[in-house]
Amino acid sequence: MKNSLLELFFPRFCIGCGYVGAYICPTCEAAMKRTGRPRCFYCRKPSLLGMTHPSCKHKNGIDGFLSLYRYEGLFKKILQESKYRGAYTVLTSLLSFPQQSILQDTTKWRKLFNPHSVSVPLHPQRIRERGFNQSEIISTHYFDNMFPREPLLTRVINTEHLANIGDRTKRKKHIHGAFKYVGNKTPSTVIIVDDVVTSGSTILECCHTLKENGVQTVLAFSLARG
Repeated sequence: MKNSLLELFFPRFCIGCGYVGAYICPTCEAAMKRTGRPRCFYCRKPSLLGMTHPSCKHKNGIDGFLSLYRYEGLFKKILQESKYRGAYTVLTSLLSFPQQSILQDTTKWRKLFNPHSVSVPLHPQRIRERGFNQSEIISTHYFDNMFPREPLLTRVINTEHLANIGDRTKRKKHIHGAFKYVGNKTPSTVIIVDDVVTSGSTILECCHTLKENGVQTVLAFSLARG
């Protein structure tokens, strides 16, 4: 009853086209560009299950990467709406659409590696400002029934939004040392979950911290890639 009254006085409008009844309508979701077939994190050429090519491997680097949407157009608008304005329901509306291809690939990851999942943590101050961690919501929605979750990382430096730092090298320096390993045990394989990857500085710093503390294989998943 309460939800019905809220919908009556505050109806939902699609961010993309203004359709009444949903923050993201099926037509606009279907029109958002996908990343397509899995690709190597580093060279971005096609690779099986998004695994890093042997010739592309880096010390303490990402071993596999999967992403769903391309970070542009309507998706970018949706993420900004949910991330910077605290619109929790906008993000959950997007996650409600079925994504069979990603689930199939991550299911294969589970069979091959049986990884533990780790959401990219936010600094406590950022959590207070925003009210939620979008990476945690994504991880819960897609992977709670697939991978065991481990709180292995915490954010100890409240960095500036990396989107405001254009230079890749400056981003890398800015995020350096932002995470601390806090796990009581060390799984052999971990999948890092984030909302969007652009330069990759954040998940690479997470990856480095994990591997420096004994994790052997680090996979990564993001809802979108720039």
